Amino acid sequence: MAKRMGPPPEVQAAIKARQAEEAAANYPRPRPPMPEGWNPQLLSLRLARKYPRLSKLAIKWDIYRAEKSTGPGDLSDILPPGVERAQDFPNYYLSNPVHGMQGMHGLDPSMGDRANQMSESFPLGRYDQIKWWIQCFVIDAGIKPKRILELGTGAGNSAFVYAELFPDAEVIGIDIAPPPIRWAKKEAERRGVKNISFYQMDAGDLGYFEDESFDLVHESHMLHEMPTYQIERVISEMLRVCKTGGQLGYFDWAIPENEGDWKHREMMVRVGAEPFMLQYAKANFPEMLERWGCTGIERQIRHSQSASWTAFKGPRTNELLAPELDRIRHN
Repeated sequence: MAKRMGPPPEVQAAIKARQAEEAAANYPRPRPPMPEGWNPQLLSLRLARKYPRLSKLAIKWDIYRAEKSTGPGDLSDILPPGVERAQDFPNYYLSNPVHGMQGMHGLDPSMGDRANQMSESFPLGRYDQIKWWIQCFVIDAGIKPKRILELGTGAGNSAFVYAELFPDAEVIGIDIAPPPIRWAKKEAERRGVKNISFYQMDAGDLGYFEDESFDLVHESHMLHEMPTYQIERVISEMLRVCKTGGQLGYFDWAIPENEGDWKHREMMVRVGAEPFMLQYAKANFPEMLERWGCTGIERQIRHSQSASWTAFKGPRTNELLAPELDRIRHN
């Protein structure tokens, strides 16, 4: 039997303190109740905190049971219109498996179904929580986007809610992993959603899209799964394609605020679950946004270790970012 493991006492204390703060927060709309405890759908996630070794074995069982999303090897079924050749996968993506998965991890045909189930296991992956968030921090802020881009869309959990709440908008979800995009495309067909598209694409290279072509650009649980240089690329691309004055939204891991948070992030790296978690924490992307002239940067909520932010592309963002673009793109 694997050794029983869990968060150190100081991490547990930090989590409880954060949950109490979250419960006392005042929001524009009542927040849907969160489920008690940690009850993810995937067996590997249920075991992850206390039995990490068994969790890695359970991944094989989850993969076996999952719906498979397959297609042509050239990815021609999930490329944007007019694109004939898929982008190369970045080296970091192929050589650093996340979530304890070995081999091709995100390229496994099971990852579409697994991405959907994993999303439902986290606060900002659940339909009711995503809908509440968009209503509070987009609709109630008076924002009426006509064109929305979601990066790291996975199985499209957030993209589908944007499409529902903004039926007259064009919603595009991209992800570097082909199986989730294939799963999301099939799900759009099953639901009959007409204002949404899904494409396989590297969020660090959005050259397919023109400058200032989206009113709202959203990132979902992706930045913590990449090294610092790729985080810079993604943030710079989000700013490039977002219109001046447009909104930027982020669902991701919370930036560490105390020693307990840092120890938790170190544990995630140590057990092999999130190899880039410390790089993400130290990069501190909200500070990048401030450095590049974004305005209204706010952390809206934090629930346990998940958090969300909103910001707006400032009038000087293009000017402040321009001198750094060559370094970022060639890093």
